[in-house]
Amino acid sequence: MFAWITLLPALYIGGRYILPLHLPLALRLLFFIGVVAVAQCHLVYKLVFGNRFAPEFPHSMMVAINGLFGTLIVFTLLLILCDLISGVQFAIQGTWPDYGLVRHGLLGVAVLIAAYATYQAVKVPRVKTVNLTIQHLPKAFDGYRVVQLTDLHASTLFTGRWMKKVVTRTNQLDADLVLFTGDVADGSVEKRFNDVAPLAALQAKDGRFAIPGNHEYYSGYLPWMQRMGQLGFTELINRSVAIEKAGNRLYVAGVTDEAALRYQQEGPDLEQALAGVDRHSTIILLDHRPENARENLAAGVDLQLSGHTHGGMVYGLASIVKRANKGFSSGLYTLDQRHLYVSNGTGLWNGFALRLGYPSEITLFVLKGDDTQAR
Repeated sequence: MFAWITLLPALYIGGRYILPLHLPLALRLLFFIGVVAVAQCHLVYKLVFGNRFAPEFPHSMMVAINGLFGTLIVFTLLLILCDLISGVQFAIQGTWPDYGLVRHGLLGVAVLIAAYATYQAVKVPRVKTVNLTIQHLPKAFDGYRVVQLTDLHASTLFTGRWMKKVVTRTNQLDADLVLFTGDVADGSVEKRFNDVAPLAALQAKDGRFAIPGNHEYYSGYLPWMQRMGQLGFTELINRSVAIEKAGNRLYVAGVTDEAALRYQQEGPDLEQALAGVDRHSTIILLDHRPENARENLAAGVDLQLSGHTHGGMVYGLASIVKRANKGFSSGLYTLDQRHLYVSNGTGLWNGFALRLGYPSEITLFVLKGDDTQAR
C-alpha cells in the first residue's frame, strides 16, 4: 500500500513536469524512471536488503536518497499549488497560463528545502533544557538532572562517528540519570555493533536505564537486549527501580513496546511495572509510545517520557502523527499536574530522514519541587 502511495507523486511529476519538457523522449523517459526509483526507494530497500527498516547503502548514498525523496515530496506539493493557481486563472480569464519557467524555479526551491530538511535530520542534535516542576518531589531530588535520549536509530546514516558526538554532548550535562526510551538501531547487532559502541561511554551518577522501542523487535529483540546490557544500560522490562537519596525515593519504571506481541515477547504491562512501587512517591515512566499517557498518568505516574513520533518530523505531517498518537506528538503536555514529554528524537529512521520545524534533541530535565506542597 505504501509503495502505491509514494508512486503517486512520481506520476504527477511525470505528467505535469517531465512530459512537457523540450527534451528527447529517451532523456525524458530516463528522467521519469529515476523519479520513480526515488519514489519507490523503500521498496528498493526491501528488495535489495530484505527489510525496508534497515537499508545498508553507504552513508553518503543514504543522505542523497533522503534528499531526493524530500525533493520529490516538496516539488509535488509546489506543482499542485502552481496548478491550483493556474486553474483559478483559467476560470477567470478563460486561458491556461504557461508556467514552464516557474516550474523550473519551483524545482530549485524544492531542492533547497529538501537539502535543508535532510541536514536538520542528520546533524548532531542540540541540548533542549526543560525545567519541570513535579508535585511532591522530595527535597533531596530538587535540581535533579535527567537526560532523555530516544530514537537513536543507529544505521549507515547515523554511524558510530555521529553517536560518539551525541555521547560527548550528553556527558557535558552532568546527568544524574540517563534514560533511553527505545529504538536504538536499525539492523542486526552484528551490523550495528560498532555504531552503538560509543554509548558505553555515557556517564550518569545514578545509572543508565532503557526500554525497547518497536525497532528493537524488528532488528532482533534478544540480541539487542544483550547488547544494551553490554553497553551499561539496565533494561526495564515491565519493572521499576528505586533511586534513593537522603532516605527518599524516586522510582524509574519502564514498559515494553506493543510490537512485542507480534514477536512472541512480553507486551507492555503498567501494573507489573509498578508492582511494589509506592504510588505516593515520585514516579518516572519510560514508555516508547505516548498514546497511553492519560491512563499511565492517572495510575500515579508523575512524568512519562516517550519518543516514537520523531516530533512529527515536518510541517503538515506532524498533524497526522499527532492524531495517530491520541493527540501527542511533540514536547511537554501537562495533565492534572502530571506530565508527559514526547521527545522529537535524538536520531531518526533512515527511511525518512527529513526535519522541518521539529528539530532533533538531547533532552535535559531539571526537576523542581512544588514548594506549595511537601511530601
